Amino acid sequence: MPPVIWYPLQLKKIIQDTDTTWRFLFDLQSDDVFNYSAGQFLTCDLPTGEKRAQRWRSYSIANANQKNNEIEFCISHKPGGIASDYFFHNIKIGDTIKCKGPEGTFVLPKNNDLNLFLICTGTGIAPFRGMLQEMQTNGHSFQSVNLIFGTRKQADLIYGDDISKWNSELMNFNSHICLSRQLIEITNYPEGSTYYHGYVHEAYKLILKDKIHPKESYLFMLCGWAEMIDQAVITLFSELGFSREQIRFELYG
Repeated sequence: MPPVIWYPLQLKKIIQDTDTTWRFLFDLQSDDVFNYSAGQFLTCDLPTGEKRAQRWRSYSIANANQKNNEIEFCISHKPGGIASDYFFHNIKIGDTIKCKGPEGTFVLPKNNDLNLFLICTGTGIAPFRGMLQEMQTNGHSFQSVNLIFGTRKQADLIYGDDISKWNSELMNFNSHICLSRQLIEITNYPEGSTYYHGYVHEAYKLILKDKIHPKESYLFMLCGWAEMIDQAVITLFSELGFSREQIRFELYG
């Protein structure tokens, strides 16, 4: 096996999207263009302890590959979490950390003749943001793309401006915002999204209730909390009758 290459990541900007979820923009320091596929992740070595378990954390790359070596992570703060405490309380603009990768097979399918469901909760939207940015730049030929994004309240919503742009610019795209602890949306934001009170499962079940495409044309990509993924797999496979090959997922947290 070739030796593992560790790349320096220099922090250039922090965007505080919500009280508990921030975006961290890095420059990957390399003389060459750093190549990756939207949806892949990097493993970072953080200055947070002596042992690997204390130092190594993996984060999905939250932006498409624009060939400019910019890397974005979307990170939620977990009280007492070693890594998130470092990002929220210690790292400063100009600081450098190390990363290796890219890794992962949670990427857009090569078969474009599909009805694609991107189902996520919280920062699980990160790999999908990269995928949708890629579609925005290059176009796509999927029959349809449905983003179903679950969060507690509208105040917890991240990437709202991006979602508004996808609603207006992406062909055959629809976004669905599921608020588990808020009855209705406060404002019409993101513009063009459909809102639901409850969890993501009710949204995709409602959309699929009147499906007009052959069952084999659907592909479900899931990213987020383990409980959501477990329930979605059971619902899609056992209740709705989709095959296991039509369900892909990436756990985090």
